[in-house]
Amino acid sequence: MDSTSSSKLTYIPEEIVREILLRLPAKSLIRCTAVCKSWSFLIKRCNFIDAHLSRKLSFQSNHQIVDGCQLLLLENHTKFNLLSCYGDILSLNPALPGGAAVTELMNPPILNENTGFAMVQTRNGLVCLTCTKDHKAGDDIFIWNPSIRRYVGLPRPNFIVNLKNYNIVHHFFGYDSHTNDYKVLRCVSDNFTLVAVEIYSLARGSWKTLTTSAPTYFGFDVAADWLFSYWAVVNDALHWVQLRERRGKNLVIVSFDISTELFGELMIPQDVSVRIIEYPNVDCHVWISKHKGSVALVECSTMFIASSQTQLHLWVMEEYGVVESWTKLYTYSRAQYSFFSLGFNVNREHVFMLDFRKTPPSPSLMNFYNWQNQRTDRGDIMDFFVESLVLLGHPNAISY
Repeated sequence: MDSTSSSKLTYIPEEIVREILLRLPAKSLIRCTAVCKSWSFLIKRCNFIDAHLSRKLSFQSNHQIVDGCQLLLLENHTKFNLLSCYGDILSLNPALPGGAAVTELMNPPILNENTGFAMVQTRNGLVCLTCTKDHKAGDDIFIWNPSIRRYVGLPRPNFIVNLKNYNIVHHFFGYDSHTNDYKVLRCVSDNFTLVAVEIYSLARGSWKTLTTSAPTYFGFDVAADWLFSYWAVVNDALHWVQLRERRGKNLVIVSFDISTELFGELMIPQDVSVRIIEYPNVDCHVWISKHKGSVALVECSTMFIASSQTQLHLWVMEEYGVVESWTKLYTYSRAQYSFFSLGFNVNREHVFMLDFRKTPPSPSLMNFYNWQNQRTDRGDIMDFFVESLVLLGHPNAISY
């Protein structure tokens, strides 16, 4: 073979190289950036990062579990593990189909300097964390990509919280698909009063105050903090449940459009509202969820009469914003547990976080419940995760 033929064989068109690289995991792609300048330039381009993420999300979309997905475990607020799952049904029970491999993640050095940290949420491979180092200064906030070992520390918010004044702070983390931006919503309340609402934009790199546009009842969840539910993203908006009035029992679903940065509200099912307000013998908890792209509500009601019995009801808002369209799809009876909802997997099994009420300290467990056949599987899980290259080209990202 002559030299001309050899050179033709060693040349691979860029579009083919790109397609090959898109199929590699994030960790391998980081190594590939050291192969040559052209590969490094290609991998760090925004359109490549977006295409790599889109490919991952095509197999795992918005809280659905499929073969090869990953889930994030937070252990004792100090250590993260990544669970790689195989098979249609995720289970840690070897007698059931499927399996899992657990990998301990390396925390950024900044996390080890804090007394503890909490996970706000994951989105597109990014993990939003709050860390407590000084109770007088409040929480530090970080956006972290464990797949590529990079993180961004957020600047101090405009309103600094002193935890000794009993300020209550809630954080939310979302993705703006219109501007390809990631945002952190921060709500501060104090003694039933809304103090501050701010939003951080990763693209802008700064906080913006939204207090004047926020609902005035944002502070009313303090009296019954257990009502402040897990949140879900539907129609590019964050949704969560909270009290609507001071010292009351009326609940409302608050929506926050991540793109327009505007608040809205949805009414909960009338039957649920009646049980909460008018039945003193019923302990009713509700959690927001998502079902086939629609807003869903999981109602956990315990009746205290002769003996306690807990029932789970799944409600779905079939037409967004129309209270009359709430439909109860399923009911499930279960004792001794409290739940909150993570969503549905690809087999339409609802995924719950379980909390054992009668076993202190209460362990957090993942519960997979199939409404149709009433089968339940469990495992120690925290949140869904998909690896990505997001933050690879961010100017303020710190690598370790």
